[in-house]
Amino acid sequence: MAMKKGLSFGALMVIILGVIFFSLTNVNNHHFHQTQNSQRIAKKISSQKKTVTPLSGDELKQNRKLMFCSVIYFAVKHVKIQRWQEVSDFSLGWQIESHHTDNGTHYLVWPDKNITSDEKNLEPNWFEIKKDGRIIYHSFVVHSFHKNLTEATTKTKLIKQLNADKAGDKVRKMVNNLTMIHDN
Repeated sequence: MAMKKGLSFGALMVIILGVIFFSLTNVNNHHFHQTQNSQRIAKKISSQKKTVTPLSGDELKQNRKLMFCSVIYFAVKHVKIQRWQEVSDFSLGWQIESHHTDNGTHYLVWPDKNITSDEKNLEPNWFEIKKDGRIIYHSFVVHSFHKNLTEATTKTKLIKQLNADKAGDKVRKMVNNLTMIHDN
């Protein structure tokens, strides 16, 4: 009888240890496959992300409207002059009027590519592109007795920032929403 109890107890222990071992092995195996599947899904998602073609100085030089859209995008996203937010509605687009002066060309930026002369009541934001590569943003300060706020960047910094923003494709799409008017 003592032998039977010993054998039964030993068999019971073997069975319990076997169940525990099998459970731990199965959990680790399940975790391994789950991790492997998660990694596979993450790889698939990252490979599906669209790559953005960066903007280049040559591209902006060859496409004037693309240059202007880059200047507008930079103003809306990075210039600290609050009034530049007036042109931040990408769905309305923009109208640029160029005015030639003794100091170079001033590019007036109106919100809405279809804005009419009757709707142009307040002096718009405007910018200049200097021969040395500087871009100077101007904004009339309302109720300030004709004061302007200015902020400057360079073409090089602008391109670097837009590429860091991965905004190349977005800026290229903006071109379709830009109209140009030559005043003088």
